[in-house]
Amino acid sequence: MQIFINGQPFALEDDFSVTAALMLFLTPEQQKTSFAVALNGEFLARENYPDTELNNRDALDVLFPIQGG
Repeated sequence: MQIFINGQPFALEDDFSVTAALMLFLTPEQQKTSFAVALNGEFLARENYPDTELNNRDALDVLFPIQGG
């Protein structure tokens, strides 16, 4: 199946959770930081990442806080 993470296409096997996709996409440093995830435009609670299965053509947006002022 094909999904999109921050607009970039990724080919994944079926039965991938949001957590599994993030493990592939995010660097180890990014995985330790705060971030929010939207699935097809709807924000997803962090506790739902492991149980939310991805479908073909789903879009994940990973948003990191911006520091500064």
